[in-house]
Amino acid sequence: MKNVILYVRVSTDEQADKGFSLRDQEEKLKAYCKTNHLSVLKVYREDYSAKTFERPEMKKLIAYCKQHQELVDELLFVKWDRFSRNTSESYNTINLFTSLGIRPNAIEQPLDLSIPEQGLMLAVYLSVPEVENMRRSQNVIAGMRRALKEGRYVGSPPKGYFMGRDSSNRPVLTPNKDAKYIQKGFEMMLTNVYNQKDVYRALKAEGFETSSTAFYGILRNSLYCGWVHIKAYKDEPEDYIEGIHEPLITKSDFDKVQSILKGRRRQSSKPQLKVNSSFPLRGFVLCPKCDKVLTASTSKGRSKRYSYYHCSTSCGVRLKKEDVHAWFESYLKSISLDENAYQLLSELIEKEFKQLAKKRGIGPKHYEKKRNLETKLERIQELYIDGDLTKDEFKQAKNRIQKLIKELEEKEKQFANKASVEKVYKEGLKGLQDFDKHYLNSDIEHKRLMIGSIFPEKFTFQDEKVRTADINPALLKIMSVNKGLQRIKKKDKSKINDLSSLVGPPGLEPGTF
Repeated sequence: MKNVILYVRVSTDEQADKGFSLRDQEEKLKAYCKTNHLSVLKVYREDYSAKTFERPEMKKLIAYCKQHQELVDELLFVKWDRFSRNTSESYNTINLFTSLGIRPNAIEQPLDLSIPEQGLMLAVYLSVPEVENMRRSQNVIAGMRRALKEGRYVGSPPKGYFMGRDSSNRPVLTPNKDAKYIQKGFEMMLTNVYNQKDVYRALKAEGFETSSTAFYGILRNSLYCGWVHIKAYKDEPEDYIEGIHEPLITKSDFDKVQSILKGRRRQSSKPQLKVNSSFPLRGFVLCPKCDKVLTASTSKGRSKRYSYYHCSTSCGVRLKKEDVHAWFESYLKSISLDENAYQLLSELIEKEFKQLAKKRGIGPKHYEKKRNLETKLERIQELYIDGDLTKDEFKQAKNRIQKLIKELEEKEKQFANKASVEKVYKEGLKGLQDFDKHYLNSDIEHKRLMIGSIFPEKFTFQDEKVRTADINPALLKIMSVNKGLQRIKKKDKSKINDLSSLVGPPGLEPGTF
């Protein structure tokens, strides 16, 4: 009686249907052995792809055969595609078993390899599954690239997202609980005060779970600003497509972070700027003559030490530390809100949101329109199923109706979020109350963070005042409000509560304020 080893395999992407399931294959093989009076030494069960022979159970099988080659006569499997889907590796492995005196064979596709003509059939049995794999792989790649070109991300969701479903029940990236950490990470990088390691440590301390390497990749991933990357393939060049998923940051902020990262890479050979608590403005102030960034240092005089912000070039600009700090603190005072200014701006915001609520209010007509569109969508689906609409006609009508429904849902979402957005505006104003005092009482790290939040770019001093070409427009408004309040105080203190003269014309959008 001959001794045989049975090998059954199903890949992870194959359905466990009849003809593919491990149990079905094993039953067929054992029935064959019983009919042909063969003794089964071992059964190896594999749940792995047949693209290569780097499979756990196949490795064990080969090792067993090498150790007990005198005991094994045949290796049996149901079909040749269960043995392998790689033609070149198959011949090498068949030769290995043959050299051990073991004959591999498929019970449903039996071959006598001692007959030369049977080698042609073996080539067919082995090459057809390999071609099928290649065709399936190309179809998968084509489908994935088609989805990417439509702005639909495919693959495992990145950190900060999970794979949700859109209105058509198709997969779409949706922000999850980690999104807030990624948003904060980009915000901290935008200040140009912290490096990547500082930001990573801060987020990790707050509970963000990721590795430092993965976080550095996050900062460079365009997916977070809403753009999907398509790799080059054959004759198609690399491309970026605007995605359909919700971005965590704006494209402009993402580009600014990339510029900051590139600038730091170029300067990586230079020594890092050491933060000295005596010079919080170091690295932020430009030379009024040559536009180079001022450095700072302290020198020893005859009787005491003197500190300066000075230029490292030959232009010779030297500014006393005490003067620079006094000028800057005066500027902070001009953008800090006192109680009267806070009340005025709060009233402006509240007034604007009330006007927006009237314009964007959602009434019965809104919901009736939405129900009608949903009914139309169901109707065209029925027409398509009945054959009254072609595929293209159905697709065009469906896309148009879904777009209208989505616009109505966005309007509902904006209306629902009105109160929370208004609260965010008011909370932001609270942060500017006594801003100058907060600055003076903060440690060096928080001081530099506050400076970076005010000035997207560097600034300089002219005529003992802060000068910059780029400043947050909200701060400019606050400065004008403060000046207006000061004029009222000087003119007539009894009119301090009459704030109407400072209010701009109606129609100012809170988003631009």
